[in-house]
Amino acid sequence: MLNTETKVGLFALAALLVIGFITIKIGSRSFVAGRGYEISVIIDHAIGVKTKTPVEIAGIKVGQVKKVELFDSRRAKLTLLINGDVSLPPGTKAVLRAKGFLGETLVELLPGSGEGKAIEGGSEIGYEGQGGDVNMLLTQFSSIAGDVKAVSSALRDMVGADKTSPVWNIVNNLEKFTATLAQNQANFDKISDNLAELTAALRGTVVESRENVEESLARIASITKKVDEGKGTVGKLVNDDETVNKLNEAVDNLNNALGGLKQLETEIGYHTEYLSQTSDFKHYVNLTLRPKPDKAFIFDFVDDPAPSATRLTRDTTVTTGGTTTTVNTETATIERNKFRFSAQLAKQFYDVTVRGGVIESRGGLGLDYNKGPVGVQFSAFDFQTNYGERPHLKASSTLNVTQNFYLIGGADDMISRRQDTDWFFGAGLRLVDEDVKSLLSVGGSALRR
Repeated sequence: MLNTETKVGLFALAALLVIGFITIKIGSRSFVAGRGYEISVIIDHAIGVKTKTPVEIAGIKVGQVKKVELFDSRRAKLTLLINGDVSLPPGTKAVLRAKGFLGETLVELLPGSGEGKAIEGGSEIGYEGQGGDVNMLLTQFSSIAGDVKAVSSALRDMVGADKTSPVWNIVNNLEKFTATLAQNQANFDKISDNLAELTAALRGTVVESRENVEESLARIASITKKVDEGKGTVGKLVNDDETVNKLNEAVDNLNNALGGLKQLETEIGYHTEYLSQTSDFKHYVNLTLRPKPDKAFIFDFVDDPAPSATRLTRDTTVTTGGTTTTVNTETATIERNKFRFSAQLAKQFYDVTVRGGVIESRGGLGLDYNKGPVGVQFSAFDFQTNYGERPHLKASSTLNVTQNFYLIGGADDMISRRQDTDWFFGAGLRLVDEDVKSLLSVGGSALRR
């Protein structure tokens, strides 16, 4: 029988072969048919623009920047890869905008109003300029900082070392004022006593008016219940879909007025794993926030049916025949279905993502590889060795069946001393941005009914 180290080596070799095969087969091609067509645009500068920068129309992603290169030694040329199902009318122009408070740049297409044949691949479109740029705001902030510096210099000159300056006169007046307050301490004590009597009188008034207060609370509860049930003018306004739509429209207009700054890209997901060693299911709930396409904050909430044991050492004193000895007892307890969490920072380099932080309530790090619909993940965490344990290693592979649904399988706790490798398989669901908004909209409508 192969030992644990041999199994891990064979599994790692198989994973490398799969990655190599996928890389050779895929190359620069995509698994998805209808890749799209390319158009180009000449811009003044490409600050913040790079390969895979999103291309959007009306806030919806329709492609990405494929190539950034220098044009005529003065300007930049962008090659845009547009989805095949997107048709651009004549007169379409491009504009650079800032997305999110962290300053990520995107290319927004402004469809033209012209009629005729749609723009074909290989065409060049016009450049409309730059709007909502965070860099412009930073320039204004720099100017404000200069003004603040000038004001502080003026204040420093006003204070100076001269005891006759206006600021020193103010300090002297404050000293005289505090001395006067100290001399009138007795008067302040009388004021304090009067305030105590006033609060006592107010307390008595509140007690006497308790019935009126309870009646008012009952009326408020009745009003809020009617509003929640959609009764009356206020209830209809709160529960009417038209009000919600107008509020959303107002928020969108506010975002546009602020220069197109939008929220972080959000991804939520859930997947479950069937563990062959324990015949249990392990559940994961995921929340991923992406301030930029190549950076992410990853949070996982895990329901672990068979976590590592919690060890407790207890010293007991025993006296026999006048001799006292200390007995050391060690116990190990496993809490089934224990809740764990993960909080990681991730950085993407081409098709490889490096992440690290807290993994299942233990410090750890991980490495992910994604190419087309196939992904390979590896995590190492829980490096404690107080009781002869070994680090917790987990390797898995995912296959995207659709944009939102995927299959997962792999090996968990591969070099554990207390059990053999726990092979698992399962499935998961992920929702990104517009999927989340649609789900929340449907849920809100169902609650209002």
